[in-house]
Amino acid sequence: MNGPGRDTRVPVHVLTGFLGSGKTTLLRHMLADPDLSDTAVVINEFGEVGLDHLLVRAVAEDVVLLSSGCLCCSVRDDLVSTLAELNAMMRTGDIPAFARVVVETTGMADPAPIMQAILSEQRLTPWFRLGQVITTVDAVNGDQTLVRHREARQQLATADRVILTKPDLVDESDCAALLEKLRTFNPGAAFATASKGRLTAGAILDDGQGQHDQEDQWRRAGSILPPASKGPGDNRPLGPLLSHHDEAIRTFTVQLERPVEWSVFVDWLELLLANRGDSILRVKGLLGVTDDERPVVVQGVQHVLYPIDRLPTWPKGTSSPGWIVFIARDLTARAIENSLRSVYEFSLA
Repeated sequence: MNGPGRDTRVPVHVLTGFLGSGKTTLLRHMLADPDLSDTAVVINEFGEVGLDHLLVRAVAEDVVLLSSGCLCCSVRDDLVSTLAELNAMMRTGDIPAFARVVVETTGMADPAPIMQAILSEQRLTPWFRLGQVITTVDAVNGDQTLVRHREARQQLATADRVILTKPDLVDESDCAALLEKLRTFNPGAAFATASKGRLTAGAILDDGQGQHDQEDQWRRAGSILPPASKGPGDNRPLGPLLSHHDEAIRTFTVQLERPVEWSVFVDWLELLLANRGDSILRVKGLLGVTDDERPVVVQGVQHVLYPIDRLPTWPKGTSSPGWIVFIARDLTARAIENSLRSVYEFSLA
């Protein structure tokens, strides 16, 4: 599914956010957007979204067709079964074809298990791929929510796109300050604001080719590793939000000293995720390898390593040998560096 050919599997986007963060309001507007008419939405309870005025007809048990053309269903036994059943119904013509799926999590949910299921569950991987993780953060209460609730920090750490809701209810300076804190916590994410949940479909979702092979994300490498402020071996935390919110969760960048031998490196990373996956909320990297001039894009969440992709060239402003960004709990940059040095010694001696 990777490489130069287009991945034709259906992207599954994960919409998450803490209780009261405006996630449901955002979803309601998404369901009414004609640009998302070929979308299947998986939610927990129809009542939470207020769909009565959007319903057209029931097409199967717990599956309804909305006036916008979207399909909407509730999780039955579990998410894997729900997605597998939707795919089977689409292929037999029992429901209209859909181009993407949006999964809305509950406000207290950790998105990582959902991401893992999409990436590794054999009933899903032939038909679905992981799209984007979109996390809503409340401009009014978001700062205190992140201080008090571990789940909110998990949701922010795993996000590809962060949407700040209710910006119209706070001072512009307070909104800007919170956005800066959020960028510090998850420097690789894209950010947008949504007043009263209103955003265009394109500002919320990007079907693309999956989050792990979009070159634009790596053109934003400066937001992940500002070259003016961080040099090789500089693994300082990326800002005050980390210590303010959770002493155990830290974002740090490990600079590579030289290109890696790919087979040895991927064995090391898979072993690291297997052993310390509970501590690693997210890992992202752009690496130089010894047998190819093209940079390798590496991403993982907890125990799961995403499918590997190679960019055709190094994005502007970046160069070999690259770096790895970790968002981790109870895991230090020094521990990762010491482990990685053993790989260098073994593969490049």
